[in-house]
Amino acid sequence: MIFGFGKSRDEEEELEEEIEPVSFQGALNGQPANLKDNARLVKAGLMPAKNIITDGLALRAQMIRFEPKGERYQVAFYVDGVPNPGPKLSKQQGMAVVQIIKLLSGLNIQERKRPQQGGVNAELEEVNYQLRVATAPTPAGERLTIKAIDVKHPLDRADDIGITEELKERIRSLSTGRNGLILVSGPPNSGLTTTTFGVVRSVDAYQYTIFALAEPEHREFSHIATLDEKEGDTFDDELRRIIRMEADIIYLKPITDEDYVRSIMGVKDEITMIAEISAKDAVTGMMKFCKLAGSVEKGVDSLKCVVGYRLIRTLCDKCKEAFRPNPKLIAKMGLPKTTKMLYRPPRETVDEDGNEIEPCEKCDGLGYYGQTLLLEFIEMTDEMKQLIIAGGDPAKIKALAKKQDMPSMQKDGIRLVAEGKTSLEELQRAFKQG
Repeated sequence: MIFGFGKSRDEEEELEEEIEPVSFQGALNGQPANLKDNARLVKAGLMPAKNIITDGLALRAQMIRFEPKGERYQVAFYVDGVPNPGPKLSKQQGMAVVQIIKLLSGLNIQERKRPQQGGVNAELEEVNYQLRVATAPTPAGERLTIKAIDVKHPLDRADDIGITEELKERIRSLSTGRNGLILVSGPPNSGLTTTTFGVVRSVDAYQYTIFALAEPEHREFSHIATLDEKEGDTFDDELRRIIRMEADIIYLKPITDEDYVRSIMGVKDEITMIAEISAKDAVTGMMKFCKLAGSVEKGVDSLKCVVGYRLIRTLCDKCKEAFRPNPKLIAKMGLPKTTKMLYRPPRETVDEDGNEIEPCEKCDGLGYYGQTLLLEFIEMTDEMKQLIIAGGDPAKIKALAKKQDMPSMQKDGIRLVAEGKTSLEELQRAFKQG
């Protein structure tokens, strides 16, 4: 790590010699960065930007955020979804770093009042990354967020992100019949598109013809067809062209407005569709879709199911600590009665002789390494549709889903704890945040 937080000066110097800073290898949109005409910006911001991004990637940060706060910029590294404080920069240096990252990402450095999106290819220690960059204006200045994607491990399969066999089977069974929408609902910047793509990949692409209108970004559209663009084609035109090709399933772009939903409802009886919507959970996403549809009746009539999710950290398999739980705890949490052992992050910081224990090399002492999904699934059965149309509140909807044995986040979380993949503390943290 370039900044070497928590290290002594000697350790910092040794570590800095071992790691070459990240190298930038061109904007994702192909726009060349004019460094010569921005020499002052390069001098002020390039090395600090390299150092911060190097440090973030070394920490396994999936996201790096530059947030203006008063007269400073605060950097945060999001490791497995949890923010860790990075360096504080002066307002001037923070602005220089934000601007140089924009320049390298093919964005307009003169535009500071509107959101922009772009990205840059990068390499660190022979690992290739796509750094996807988004900016947003705030009253205090321009916020910049970087999503780091390991190109060789893009998390584009259902198994990669923790979609269970049970849920894959349910998705496959609902993918038949060329009708209705499978909706994936989740908060922005929380793996929504990755989860939706995992749902698409749960369908057997050998058995069904799948077309994608959504952008693949860094993902591999294996056995999924894309549509050749025709000038002047509307969304309705694209849907009709795909239907005429006798496709079974369309992977749509994210749902955002009434016109888009109206087009979806126009073909709901002719093809199965899969799409994402930004909302905190499955019930909220479903109601947002129904609002865009114009009525609850029209909305639920178009839906086959809604998949909701929450990301949860998984324990580091190298340092996780086993313990024997109290039988009362097992009963209280609804764990299987056969549960003999649970796991948690290591708690001891010193050994028997009082010497400080070196932190785990794999997880850097965090106790967690990676994330997986807690999933919920609401199928539009006849009884479920009647309840929703009658104005059933979220608690009643979830109670009926439980009665009809639909997957829930609580059930999924208990399974992960029982299997030793996560801890009770992490489960409680994830639900408290929700």
